[in-house]
Amino acid sequence: MTTSGRPLLLGVDRYVLRACERRDAPAVLVYGPNWRDSGIPRLSANVTTVFTEDERSPEAVLSALTRAGLSGEQFTSVSTTNEFALVNAAALARVLGCSGPAPEVAVRFRDKFVQKEVVRHQGIPAARSVVVQDLYDDIPSALPFERCVIKPVMGAATRQTATLSSVADLRNAVRDFRSQSRSARTFVIEEFQEGDEWLVDGVVHDGEVIFYSVAEYAQPCLRAVEVQAPLEIRRFDPGTESWTYKLADPVIQAAVAALGLTDGVFHMELFHDNGEVFFSECAARRGGALVHEQVECKFGVDLGDAALSLARGERPDVSVTESPGIVGSTYIKAPPGVLFRVPSCEEVMSLPDVEYAVLTYSVGATLPASISDTTTRVGQVMLRTSTVEEFHRRTEEVLSWFDSRVTVVPPGLRVRELRAMQPALGYTNELLAMYRRQEE
Repeated sequence: MTTSGRPLLLGVDRYVLRACERRDAPAVLVYGPNWRDSGIPRLSANVTTVFTEDERSPEAVLSALTRAGLSGEQFTSVSTTNEFALVNAAALARVLGCSGPAPEVAVRFRDKFVQKEVVRHQGIPAARSVVVQDLYDDIPSALPFERCVIKPVMGAATRQTATLSSVADLRNAVRDFRSQSRSARTFVIEEFQEGDEWLVDGVVHDGEVIFYSVAEYAQPCLRAVEVQAPLEIRRFDPGTESWTYKLADPVIQAAVAALGLTDGVFHMELFHDNGEVFFSECAARRGGALVHEQVECKFGVDLGDAALSLARGERPDVSVTESPGIVGSTYIKAPPGVLFRVPSCEEVMSLPDVEYAVLTYSVGATLPASISDTTTRVGQVMLRTSTVEEFHRRTEEVLSWFDSRVTVVPPGLRVRELRAMQPALGYTNELLAMYRRQEE
C-alpha cells in the first residue's frame, strides 16, 4: 500500500522521472550542478525540484531542503541511483524518519572490501581481497595473490582499476593513480577472477527477488578498458539459454540476502568459469549502459517504474512480456580531438535492427585521448536480432558505419595538416580571403 507523502529523489534518474510523468506521481527531486549544466529531462508538474551543490552531502541536501521550505515535510522515502549518494540517501532517510536503505546496508553496497567479506562469510564464492588504507603510505611490498586487480574501495565504472602480475605492475599503477587529479586514496587488492563476466539486473521487494535478467559482457569490463574496446552487452534468452539462469540463480539469491537489500533495484556482476559462478560486485541501483532499455525491450519490465513504486511503498509491477530474439547494445567510440560532425539519431535509427540510439557528446566537445573507464563513449546503440551471430555481425556493421561518418579534428595539428583536412570538414583548402574592389 502506498504511504502518504512524496518520495525524495537524490539525483536525476530520467527513467524514474518518466514514470512520475506517466503516473502523474508527486515527488521532490534534489539535484546537483552536473544536471543543471547538462539539462534536466522534462518533468511533470507534480515534481518539485531543489538545487543543491552536492547531492552526496547530508549538509548540502538538508540545507537546500530547508531553504526551499521543505524541512518539515514527511517524505515517503529517500532513494537514489547515484552510486556515490547511496550512503547519503540512507543517512537522510534515518534523519528524516522515512523509508530508505539502512546505513549499514548502504555501506555494504558501496565498500567493495566489506561487500566481499560479507558475501564470502555466507559461503558464496568470491575473490579474496585486502585493503590498502592509503595509496600514499601503505603500499604492500609483495602482491597478496599471484595475480590481482587493484581498484578504489568505493569506486565505480572500472575507474582507476588495473590488473597486477608483479610488484612492478603495482608500482606503475600506484604512480599512475597518484598522478590523476582527485585520485582515490583507499584501494582494495583482489584475487584476479578468470572467466566470462556476467551482469544481473533485478528488483527486490520485501526481501524477495521478484525479477531479474542475466546478460553478458562481450569481454570483461576491465579487459575492454585495457584494450580500448567499446563496451558490448547482450541479454541471455531465458528460453534458449536457460542454463545461464540456473547457474546464476543460487548466487543471486544468496548474495542479495547476505547484503541485506529488502527493497530496491540492483545491478550485480558475476564471473562464470567452467560451469561455476562467482560473485563479483553488486550495486543497489539500476545499471547504466542502456541496461534499462535492454530490460524493457527484452522483458517489457520498466526498472524506472519499479523504482518509483518502491519509493512510494508499492509492490512493483514486474510482469514479464518477453520478446523473442537477442537484445544487446554497444558503445560508440571515436578518436581524440574536437568533435566536428556526427550522424543524427535519425540516421542511426534507420540502420537495420537498431532499436534505440543515444549520442552523448555535442558537436564542439573535446573527446578524451583514451577510454579511462566504462562510462567513456560518444554514444550507444541497442539492437535486436534473431540470433547471437547476427547480433555480433550487426554490432560490427554499426561500429564501422559510425566510424566512417564521424569527423574529429585531432589535437595538435599543424597548419599544413589542418589545411589538408579542410575538404573533409566541408571547406575548400584555398586561402580563405576575398577583396571587394571599389569601382571608380
